[in-house]
Amino acid sequence: MKYDAILVAGENKYSYHVCNQYKALLKLNDQYCIQYVIEALQAASTIGDIYIVGHKKRLVSALKDARIDFKQPKKIHILEQKSNLLENVWYAFLQSLPPLNDRNDADIAAFVNKAVLVVPCDSPLITTHEVEHFIANCDLDRYDYILGLTPEKSMQYFYPTTHRPGIKMAYLHMREKNYRINNLHMVRPARVEHRIHINKMYEYRYQKQVFNMILLAIYLLRFQKLKNFSLLLGLQFSLMSAKLNLPRITAIFKRWVPKKELEKAISHILNTRFASQEIQLPGAALDIDNDENYETLKSEFKRWRLYLDDLNNNSKRIVRGLPQG
Repeated sequence: MKYDAILVAGENKYSYHVCNQYKALLKLNDQYCIQYVIEALQAASTIGDIYIVGHKKRLVSALKDARIDFKQPKKIHILEQKSNLLENVWYAFLQSLPPLNDRNDADIAAFVNKAVLVVPCDSPLITTHEVEHFIANCDLDRYDYILGLTPEKSMQYFYPTTHRPGIKMAYLHMREKNYRINNLHMVRPARVEHRIHINKMYEYRYQKQVFNMILLAIYLLRFQKLKNFSLLLGLQFSLMSAKLNLPRITAIFKRWVPKKELEKAISHILNTRFASQEIQLPGAALDIDNDENYETLKSEFKRWRLYLDDLNNNSKRIVRGLPQG
């Protein structure tokens, strides 16, 4: 089974530039950031065509300059971006369907069970094995939207030390453990009925900014039961207390957020069957959010890639029943 991939590389007022540059075209070891993501997807046996949505003229020029083959091993389609993330993903999904009669609802209804992998352009440490491992563990018989989560323990290698720079990430603090969203989304777009909420959550996604947190809370309160709203408060307050280095307070608030209850709440918000998939492999979770992260990635990129190669090799050996290296 192969799944088409949608690589979101849009640039709008809610997109963050890094070093005053378009994130997709940041350079790491003389390659564009987006190249690493494309290469990981091209090598994945479970990926079909690749649809890249962004600033079409700039992307085509850059990828041709990088000598990316648009025809093999996967066919790459470059699509002009729309006004926001939701429209970009939906447009790419429609382009992935066979030719239809003006894309009317009756025609699209025939493809409600089509799932696609959605990934961002700014995760240059993503690996082919990570993509394939995630896809292999997605339960599409039971769910229509599956989000990858990487536990905090898997991210600690990348933290700063007294001798090396690193990246300390923000987490979703849940009752069971802390998770980093790892940027892999397996979704049936036509089965997410309240897609508009995804766009609003994307606009307010930088929850370390208190004003954004308040706006998101006000927005979701209109659609949530009081019980579900307490999950959002638990996530937000635990994030704030963790940022202030108050572990005891964080431990109290994270008890408000059982993982299964949060999944049910998101299912309710989006009116779909939502679940999260824990994935130990951390490459896709390391995205470029700011100038400091970018500078750290540039200095540590080779070392971190070698570390991820070792993790992937051990993961493959476990799957085959062989002893770890």
